[in-house]
Amino acid sequence: MTSFNAEEHRKALLRRRIKFVAEKGSMARLFRAGTNQDLQMQLFQVLQLADITASQKIEEYDDWLVRTVEIPEWEQFCRGKIESDRWGYFAKLINIIIYEILSNRELVSEIDWLRMRHFIHVPIDSNVTFNIGKIDPNFAGIWMLQGMTKQRYLQFQSDARILAAKHGIPAIWLEDAWA
Repeated sequence: MTSFNAEEHRKALLRRRIKFVAEKGSMARLFRAGTNQDLQMQLFQVLQLADITASQKIEEYDDWLVRTVEIPEWEQFCRGKIESDRWGYFAKLINIIIYEILSNRELVSEIDWLRMRHFIHVPIDSNVTFNIGKIDPNFAGIWMLQGMTKQRYLQFQSDARILAAKHGIPAIWLEDAWA
């Protein structure tokens, strides 16, 4: 019989959050068929709680997230070319998983959640763009994920943070607009 301790429980909770997001049909279809289990294992290796919650400043978090999205290992899971998928599909997947990990607070303290919610990027899709446009018709949304550039991705996140600050909320709450 294998021992099960607090650390093993935390790992299981992290794998559960990754599995929950990665196996959703709307997310799974964005990646190469037959690679979902390997993609989940790669996400589990890359998305370590200590790394996610280490940032004390928004710039530190952004740097960590950019490095994470830019790792070469994502290429093996692409349906198309990595240059076309990285900032749309992989950034969205990673952002949704991070939000799931932090917002459920099974794995992080309340203090970490309260700090980190201001750092989290908005997972981009047409529903989010459409509904942010209802809040601010001048918001430059993104309607297609495929082919998104790093520059366009980062500009969207910056614009989302500016809009959120005008309303006194964390940017991630803009994602709630469509719900």
